[in-house]
Amino acid sequence: MKKYILIIALFGVFASASAQQALTLYNMDRVMQSQFVNPAIDVPYKLHLGGVLLPIAGQLPPPIYFNYANNSFNWNHLYHKKPNTVADTAYMVDLPLFMSKLRKTTHMRFDTQIELFNIGINTENMFISVALTEKFKYGMSLPYDMFEFVLNGNIPYMEQNKPHDFSGFGVNFTHYRELAVGGSMQANDKLNLGGRVKILFGMANVNTNIDELSLYTDPDDYSMTFSTDMKIQTSLPVYYDYIVHANAQGSLDSIDFDFNEASLQAFEDNPVGYFVNLKNIGLGFDLGASYKLTPEIDLFASLTDFGFISWNTNPQNMVSKGQYDYRGIEIELWENEEEMEESMQEFVDTIFNTFKPSLLETGYITWLPSSIYLGGKYKFHELLHFTALYRGEFYRKSYMQSLTLGVNSNLTNWLSAHLTYSLAHHSLNHVGLGLSTRLGPVSWYIVTDSFTNLIWPQKATNVNIRMGCNIVFGYKKIKSSASMRT
Repeated sequence: MKKYILIIALFGVFASASAQQALTLYNMDRVMQSQFVNPAIDVPYKLHLGGVLLPIAGQLPPPIYFNYANNSFNWNHLYHKKPNTVADTAYMVDLPLFMSKLRKTTHMRFDTQIELFNIGINTENMFISVALTEKFKYGMSLPYDMFEFVLNGNIPYMEQNKPHDFSGFGVNFTHYRELAVGGSMQANDKLNLGGRVKILFGMANVNTNIDELSLYTDPDDYSMTFSTDMKIQTSLPVYYDYIVHANAQGSLDSIDFDFNEASLQAFEDNPVGYFVNLKNIGLGFDLGASYKLTPEIDLFASLTDFGFISWNTNPQNMVSKGQYDYRGIEIELWENEEEMEESMQEFVDTIFNTFKPSLLETGYITWLPSSIYLGGKYKFHELLHFTALYRGEFYRKSYMQSLTLGVNSNLTNWLSAHLTYSLAHHSLNHVGLGLSTRLGPVSWYIVTDSFTNLIWPQKATNVNIRMGCNIVFGYKKIKSSASMRT
């Protein structure tokens, strides 16, 4: 029974809750963390220290980042107040509106990051930084046809004599630790270059790789044919047993699928081993550049998270490829828990017998979702800069784009403010805010690309926030060559 509870719990996590998104942070050059998205940014401190492992200052507040992104719908598209009503209780479930907002593939994604430690040193010719960060990326991708099948069944597509295409389906979870060593330098009077090399330590991964997954219902005899070409890959601190049983005739009879008890016990006895695992090594790169086109105009570009992780801890790949006929199952009412467990086991066996997956215990590689940034800054005044930023991201066979316009002001030597407006996730209501302030050697920052979505989450397709504290020394004012304008 515990495996069903675990499956339901995992599904609940994914259903209820990315590569890094940092649209407002990109131009906050007084915050060292802006180098996470453009390693060529000139940080105006000779020395900075940060991270949750830094005593006292590292926890005020702890340096964390959270991002939720959905490229299709928000809560109000599914559940909202009835038209032409004023009562607070007059709400309705609006499935037609919800379906109209869905994309071909709906991606629901989460990104959580905790900075453990970072240090930056500004030498005479170069800025050098080292950062250690814990990262969790998880989410679910759901194709439109899956919603259509759940809500309307297979009759509409059967009448049209076409299959349901579920190939966009995906579940992913990745936990890894990133050790990044970076450097930036002024190549000449106009050009700054920067880069970061990142050693990645994988902790756990669940990944789906689906090239084909479709369901065709025959309009004559109502039989269903599944076509599959897919892999479900896992690398976890525990592993599962997958045993195929044959009947007397040598044909497939049943399949046992459950977590291995010995691996569960080993994990319970030594959970620390999970966090010091060095078997899943990866490599990543960030590259950036900024160019002074004129005294008033700067151009910049960067590529982030170009890299991979090789998974070798308990690697297990469930592979299914071919066409399979499915004639349905018999559903009966359960009278007790034993009958329920037996019926659910029969259902699981039916699923496995239908798709006939094979198990490969070989290592595999996953790629990080890479992003590109292109932008520019217009220095209207020494204290007032206007910016534009384009971001594109490669994620699970999709290319996601956003455009951000911003106003930035270094108001004093100890206070800067940033305001942005973004067109992202097929939504127009993304107003971002960023603040950084310094009191002596302590520098605080807080930034979000979706301030309005934090206020009205029911209308949000994206919610994110980043905050933290750095200890800084040796502030140098970056002089602006822009003319003073009135």
